[in-house]
Amino acid sequence: MKRVVFPLIALAACLAVQAQDIRVNYTGNRPTINDFVTAVLSQDDLGESLDDVKNNWERYQQGKPLAEGSGASFTVDVKNGYVRYEKHLTQKTYGYTEFCYWNCQDARHKLVSVNNGFFAEGQPITTQFSGLTFYTFDNQTKTMTVTPAEDLGAGIQTSAVVGYALPQAGKDIMAVIYAPQGEIQILMKWNGAKFDQQMLGVPDGNVQVSAPASKTTGSFGETIQRNGEECIRVYTAEQFLNAIGSYRHILVAKNTEINLTPILNDQSLFRTRFMMWMPDASGGIGGDRATVVSEEVFDGRQLTMVNMKQLVIEGEGNSRIVVEPRYAFCLNFVDCEQCTVSNLTIGHTAGGYCTGGVVGVSRGRNNIVVDCDLYGCGAYGLQLSSTQNFALYSSKIRDCTYGIMTLDGCEAAHFTHCDFYGNKEYALIESHGSIGTVFEDCRFYANWGDAALFSFDREFILLGCAIYHPTENLGTMDFCSQPSKSQPNRFYPNPYDQDLQGRGIGPDSPEADGKGE
Repeated sequence: MKRVVFPLIALAACLAVQAQDIRVNYTGNRPTINDFVTAVLSQDDLGESLDDVKNNWERYQQGKPLAEGSGASFTVDVKNGYVRYEKHLTQKTYGYTEFCYWNCQDARHKLVSVNNGFFAEGQPITTQFSGLTFYTFDNQTKTMTVTPAEDLGAGIQTSAVVGYALPQAGKDIMAVIYAPQGEIQILMKWNGAKFDQQMLGVPDGNVQVSAPASKTTGSFGETIQRNGEECIRVYTAEQFLNAIGSYRHILVAKNTEINLTPILNDQSLFRTRFMMWMPDASGGIGGDRATVVSEEVFDGRQLTMVNMKQLVIEGEGNSRIVVEPRYAFCLNFVDCEQCTVSNLTIGHTAGGYCTGGVVGVSRGRNNIVVDCDLYGCGAYGLQLSSTQNFALYSSKIRDCTYGIMTLDGCEAAHFTHCDFYGNKEYALIESHGSIGTVFEDCRFYANWGDAALFSFDREFILLGCAIYHPTENLGTMDFCSQPSKSQPNRFYPNPYDQDLQGRGIGPDSPEADGKGE
C-alpha cells in the first residue's frame, strides 16, 4: 500500500503510543475544544514532523498569521466543539487533522477524538499515521487517556482504505471505505457511551467490513428495500448529498423539494462529509474516486458529481431539486458512467435570466435522464460536452432563457419522446463537432420564433418528430437527415398551434401543466 509522509498526519501514531495521562489546563467551568487541542499538541516527544502543526496552532491562538508559505489553514468552531487543520501541497494533494469532543452520558467524562487523513492527487491513501485516536477525559482529574477505538464501537476491520469525518454539526462520525467495487459509507452514531455502526449501502461485489447493514434516518436518509433493491430515501439537502455515491439508488421522497444551495454554500458543513470544496471541477479531480464537489460559480456554488458509476437519482412523485445561484447547474456530472436521473422536476428557484444550465454532463458515457421536467430560468435545459451515448427519454425542457440544449463534441446522443417548448432566445439547439445525434418522436413548439431551431455543423437525424417553428428559422436543415419513410417528420410554421394536446411526458406530479404534460 502506498505510503506518504506528511507532517500533519503523523499525529495519531505519535500520540497513540503515549499511555500516560495528559493534563488539560483550562479556565472556567469546563474545557473547550481549544483546550483539548492545546493539550494534545503540547505533549513532549511528538517528533519534528509536528512542528508546523504546533507552531501554527500557537500562532492562531495568539492572533498571528499562519506561517508564510505553509499552505495551512484552520477551521475553529468553539460552539460546536470542532477544529480542523488542513495543509495543501497542491489543490488535490493535502492532509488534514480534525479534533472534536462529545459529552458522555455519565456527566463525568468527555470523549475527545483526533482524526488524520490524506489525499494524493485527489485519491485517499492510507499511511501508518492515518485514522482515529480517542481519549477519555475525566472532569474530576482534568486528565485524559487514550481509549482504543474497538472499546468504543468505532473499529472497522477491512483491508481497503478507510477515511473518517468527525462531526462539526451533530454527533455522528462518517466513515468511508474506498473499496475497489465502490465507496461504502458507515455512520457511527454516538449514544452517549459508545458508537453504533450503521452501513448506508454496499456496491456490487464481496467487500468484508465489520459494520452491520440496517435502516437509518436523520442526516443520512432512510434505507429501504424496494423490489429487492436497497434504496436511500431522502427528504433534505443534507440527506441527499450524504447519499450520493457510486452504486447508490437515491429516492427523493414524494412531495419533497430539495434546495441544494444552503448546504453547498456552507464550507464547514459540506467538507465534514468527505466531499471536496473546489473552484473548478470541470477538468475532473485526478484518478477515478467518486467525489461530490461544491464547485464555485460567479454568484454561488453548484453541485458537481465526479466519477460516479451506476448512481440513480429518482423522484417518488412531485419531487423537486432546485438551486438558487443563476450561474449554477442544478445537477452537474463529470466523468460519470451509467448514471440515471428520473421522475424529477429540476430548475432554479428564481425566474428571469440565468446563465447556468439545469443539467450538465461532461465526458463519461451511458448516462440517462428520463421522465423529468427541466425548466428555466436555466440558460439551457441540457449542456452536454464530450460525452458518449447520452439519452433523454420522455422528458420536457421548457422556459429556458438561452436555448433548449448545447452539444459539444458528443457522440450518439439520443432524444426520444420528449417535448421542448417555451424556450428562447438564441440558437435553440446548438451543436459543435457532435456526431450521431438523433431526435425521435419529439415535439418542438411555442419556442422563440425568431431564433434558429437547429444550429449543427455535423449531420443529425430527425425521426417522427413534430416541429412547430417558422420555416425560415429552422436553421441548419442542410445537416438534417430524415431517413425513415415509416417515421415521417411533420413541420408546421406556427409555433403556437392550438391543436396540440398533452401526452403524459415528464415526472409524476399534480403540477404537470398544459401541452407539455
